[in-house]
Amino acid sequence: MAVATVVTSPDPEATYALVNDARHVSFLQQECRLYGSPEGSVTTASAVPQRLRLALEEMAVGVAKGFLRLVSATTGPDGRSLNIEEGNTLVKELAQELVEEAQSGGLNVDAKWRLSSRRRDRLRVFRELWEKGYIVTFGSKFGADFLIYKDNPKRAHAVALIVVKRYEEEFARVDVVSLCRVAKMVKKQLMFACVRADGKGRSERKEDSAESKAEVAEDSVVYVSLTHALLVSRQEESGEVT
Repeated sequence: MAVATVVTSPDPEATYALVNDARHVSFLQQECRLYGSPEGSVTTASAVPQRLRLALEEMAVGVAKGFLRLVSATTGPDGRSLNIEEGNTLVKELAQELVEEAQSGGLNVDAKWRLSSRRRDRLRVFRELWEKGYIVTFGSKFGADFLIYKDNPKRAHAVALIVVKRYEEEFARVDVVSLCRVAKMVKKQLMFACVRADGKGRSERKEDSAESKAEVAEDSVVYVSLTHALLVSRQEESGEVT
């Protein structure tokens, strides 16, 4: 099991964790398919970094699957020193929030650590892609949420850009065209992902644990793939210039 130190922030969504043991970094990358972001200098592209920074999505998978343990740092979001009890409480709330859906649990109404609904959708999509066997990294440089790989990202190219959207969210046509063009230029598939809920709130699910597990299982991630060629053909038919 790898160990990561939680680095908190006044903004919960900016919280991350640092893996400071090179052996744990190697374990996460080579055996658990979590590549994170290297901290510090790396001698070669294929070298294992000495330290690794994990985002919330990666922390959630590691904690939920049982191969990552989070420990508290010595300082809080405001820079003040934390005692052991404060640090452990913070880490406990963080871990509960990250794995809540995976464990079919309810919200802890007393917890102060909260994520936005969009970030929770990102956590869900990231976890599902990881469970499908992909290596998942972050795709902000392409305007996407994630990149997915079938092999080591240090040796292979990503096969798709993943953009996470709310299930009934509307977005501009120009954004779709722009993303399709980017995907075409970098020779990757473009996929929109959204979490389709079963229509029941978490408070309802908590009442009956046996029934709750079945209901949560009905929640699913829906994927829609678009290609630039399709958009071009439709625009040409209508006389528009791409």
